[in-house]
Amino acid sequence: MLLRVEAKAGHQDTRSTNRRLVLQALFRSNGRSRADLARMTGLAPATVSALVADLLDEGLAEELGRGPAKVGKPSQLLGLNARSRNIICVDLSDSSVLRAAVIDLAGEIIHRVEHPFGGVTGEEALAMTEEVIAEAISAAPARLLGIGIGTPGVVTPDGTVVEASNFRWLGLDVATRLNDQFGHEVRISNDANAAALAEYSYGSISHNLMVVKIGSGVGSGIVLNGQQYHGESFAAGEIGHIAVEDDGPRCPGGNRGCLETFGSAPRLNAAIAAGEDPHEVVAAAGRRLGLALAGAVSVLDVHDIVVSGYEVPLPDELCNAALASLRARTLPGLGRAVNLRPSNLGADLVLLGVSVLVLSQELGVA
Repeated sequence: MLLRVEAKAGHQDTRSTNRRLVLQALFRSNGRSRADLARMTGLAPATVSALVADLLDEGLAEELGRGPAKVGKPSQLLGLNARSRNIICVDLSDSSVLRAAVIDLAGEIIHRVEHPFGGVTGEEALAMTEEVIAEAISAAPARLLGIGIGTPGVVTPDGTVVEASNFRWLGLDVATRLNDQFGHEVRISNDANAAALAEYSYGSISHNLMVVKIGSGVGSGIVLNGQQYHGESFAAGEIGHIAVEDDGPRCPGGNRGCLETFGSAPRLNAAIAAGEDPHEVVAAAGRRLGLALAGAVSVLDVHDIVVSGYEVPLPDELCNAALASLRARTLPGLGRAVNLRPSNLGADLVLLGVSVLVLSQELGVA
């Protein structure tokens, strides 16, 4: 599984940018000669040869043998050495299990770590996060590229969790603390934004999409024109705190009737466990989700919406109910254009997403 990447070259590119372009080409297509890489990137053959030599020395690229010769001597083919670096990835979005994984540069999961996580908050939640990271690092067979974490809540680009009501974290500089402890670059993302990165890189064919992440809360990640949209306060996509009932249950954020109080995975599963009809529970949640999404679609004109949540019961029924509700509340032409579906990437969506985040920040290839 390889990242979907794009490359653009210019005459004034710096060495760092040129290196990124060659890496992008290797991510996009294994088994390319130096001449192929020069054509793909628009760089001079001598520049490509020098950059490839560096990447071979670093172990990021590898020689795959010689290809068939059209004229003259066969060319040496090059590829990404996906095994040369590992990324430690952590998913804090599950309401009951803390998940971590060791992932290689091609997105393959090498090792998994899981610990019970239900109801853990504050310092205890952060301490458990440190434990799974340490366990994953001990299992990593290659040099670490970095550590990526997906968490519910509002997260700044420097890794400060502005607010995560599920964990009672407020203004917590998680990235600096973990960087100091483990000595590796730590990248942190809102879990729904991480899910959107994964869907964009590994799943969706659209450059404009919205990924709804349903776990301990409800949030969404937004990609517009191939770029993530975070908003002025880094809180774009917090649809779980849109009020869908005037006088509903109180939300951890302080408001009443928020989507999250009706549609989070724990709420849905608790209602079913209490004896309510599963189909009715999911249909009601889907109607409220569609109500929240209708406004987002009307503002953003996004046609591709993916729903992710491995704890969610009857995901197809949830999506069908949400789509019907959305279409009933949007302009006919706009609503008909929307494709709303469950994610095909399964339970590893956030883990894959934070691996993409680390790749983007450390190698510039996502």
